[in-house]
Amino acid sequence: MLERMSLPRRAFAALGFALLLAGSAVAAPAKPVKTYPTGAFAVADHKILATDVMDARAIPDMMGKPSLMITLSPAAAAAIGGKAGDKLACTLDGKPLGTSPADALASDHILAISGDFGDYDATAALARRISGRDPLPDSEGDE
Repeated sequence: MLERMSLPRRAFAALGFALLLAGSAVAAPAKPVKTYPTGAFAVADHKILATDVMDARAIPDMMGKPSLMITLSPAAAAAIGGKAGDKLACTLDGKPLGTSPADALASDHILAISGDFGDYDATAALARRISGRDPLPDSEGDE
């Protein structure tokens, strides 16, 4: 009878230890997200909230100049609409940023805006004013 009782006790002890380990991983403090002030961003006269911006970053365009790549939520992209071949005017605080082809917005929810934004630091600052935060890491190793 004692041998029968020890197996369930060991199983419960192992289960309790596993739950303790799992709970400690969940309870680890989250890395604080740095936020930045945002401006009034609009695409084709549709106001886009910072919460509708999944990611915004500076990337090189075809000529190697810094440009903006902005990924919107599916709902925000659908609200803007646009058909293939359309150019969507983008503004920040009422000032023109440039245009983005509607093609990538429909398929991938992405705005690609080329313009004279200055260097990469200035373009990255524009991206932060649109999203209110730093770009998402490219991979887990970039965090």
